[in-house]
Amino acid sequence: MSSSESPSVALVLRLFFKGLATIIPIALTLIIVFWLAGLAESGFGSVLQAVLPESWYIRGMGLVLGVVAVIAIGLLSQVYLFRALIEFGESILDRMPVVKSVYRATKDFVEYFSGGDDKRFNQVVMVRHPTLGMGMLGFITREDFDSLPFGEDGEVGVYLPLSYQIAGYTIFVPREWCEPVDMPFEDAVRLILTAAMTRRGG
Repeated sequence: MSSSESPSVALVLRLFFKGLATIIPIALTLIIVFWLAGLAESGFGSVLQAVLPESWYIRGMGLVLGVVAVIAIGLLSQVYLFRALIEFGESILDRMPVVKSVYRATKDFVEYFSGGDDKRFNQVVMVRHPTLGMGMLGFITREDFDSLPFGEDGEVGVYLPLSYQIAGYTIFVPREWCEPVDMPFEDAVRLILTAAMTRRGG
């Protein structure tokens, strides 16, 4: 290969990978959205087809019904009787040895990221060890240790995600080790999960 061809090949490869970087996030997002929409359409659509005359059913009605059902569950969750039924179901799951661990972890995770307390989404901190001279970006997840057999006054729980995955470490450190970072929660998550390679500031 001549020297004049090498820059051209490098340019083509660079453009190719830039194209992938543009397409892959969009494609994955669309795949997940359409997968969830397909589940709703197939599940609720089959129910509608069973109760409606065949000529009445229009493709997409299952998805609409799924969205309505989720909204209805959100409304019913404000009703005492419905909450009591949910709590009864949870009490049954809590008696199952393996299921209860998976259910509790999943519920706590979802509630943390979808809760109404906006302060949860603003507690981005840089944890700096006083002698190691390094810092790790994380999120304060707990300040109250009354219900736990450990934790001292002035300590906080900090979740440190790992890059390119949702796994991470939860550490318990003195609050003075945590330096508040003026950064939105979503930006901090993106920064960590991409190993700080993201160039987006917001």
